[in-house]
Amino acid sequence: MRSIMSQNDLDAIDRQILGILQRDARIPNTELADEIGLTPAPTLRRVRRLEEEGVIQRYVALLDPKTVGRELMVIVRVTLDKQTKAGFEEFAKKMQDRPEVLECFLCLGDIDYLLKVSVPDLDAYQHFLVNTLAAIPGVRNTASTIVVKQEKYTTSLPLE
Repeated sequence: MRSIMSQNDLDAIDRQILGILQRDARIPNTELADEIGLTPAPTLRRVRRLEEEGVIQRYVALLDPKTVGRELMVIVRVTLDKQTKAGFEEFAKKMQDRPEVLECFLCLGDIDYLLKVSVPDLDAYQHFLVNTLAAIPGVRNTASTIVVKQEKYTTSLPLE
């Protein structure tokens, strides 16, 4: 079992490493070491420690949605009939199983869940809405917002 490091456990060099890896996770260790001013061996030890401690969870490739046929992005607000543990768990499990759901947030306030959904087109979204979301027992209401243009996109967390 990993012990998750806290923000206080990260020194300036760790933060530098994380900032660089958020920008380019494929940077060779020698280049990373040059950028942070250490030799490759201690740089690699620090990266491995950050991985082992769960600060770095995984490495991914970020794709252009248009080039892979996922041109329509929809933000969906979902309200459940009842706010019960079983209802939350069932809904979350169903969203985990749906590849078109990129992000699923349990929320406090007027809505229960906020979804980020990526589909090829409006027909595909209608199919998802009717056959997936509306078919889940306990879903009381959904409200969809179609994204026209993405003004900002980042996966980098601020480290200050």
